[in-house]
Parts: sequence; structure tokens; C-alpha cells
Amino acid sequence: MNIDSEIRHFVDLSSIDKARFLARFMYELTLEGRNFYSPGGDQNIDANKLRFINEVQHRVTRFIEQILIDDPARSSDDVMLRLLLAPRSEKTIETLVHSAYTRTVQATS
Repeated sequence: MNIDSEIRHFVDLSSIDKARFLARFMYELTLEGRNFYSPGGDQNIDANKLRFINEVQHRVTRFIEQILIDDPARSSDDVMLRLLLAPRSEKTIETLVHSAYTRTVQATS
């Protein structure tokens, strides 16, 4: 995945389309999160991965709000996309983010 290309594409979107894109990304990320706990009564939970997903959800939801209220204090689009798509030392986390992002691109194209 070419991060610079993804940033250029995202920057060119209207504010509402950025918010829609990121909302869809969050939906896709929750689907990835389901892989880290079992739906039954016996819970084998991967707390580190779920915490990571929660932290991303926290940042992205705030960013969406800032887009929608046109908050001049919000981070740049570049910073947000790099936060999401940067290489990570834990490849499982990198893979789940990229999978969610790829499905988002496919769903919104």
C-alpha cells in the first residue's frame, strides 16, 4: 500500500466524504476486532489488540467530529492517514488495519 497515494486521495475528498470514509473504516475495523474474542461464554480475549482497536476508534471518531464541525484545531489529513497506515512492528496489527482500510476503499469506490 502506498501511503502517499492514499493521503493524496483522502485529501481530495470533500469533508462529508472524509467523514463517511472514516466511519466506514471504523465499521470495518470492528469486524477485524471480532477476531480477538470469542462470541461464546468462554472468552479468550486478546486485550492488547482490542485496546489498540479501541484507541484507533477513539482517535478516528474525534477526527470525524472535528471534520464535521470544521474544527481548525484538528490534525491534518496527512497525520491521520499516517497514524492509520504506518508500518508497525506488530505485523498482526498492521495487517488488520490494512485489511479494514482496503475493504473501506473497495466499499467507497
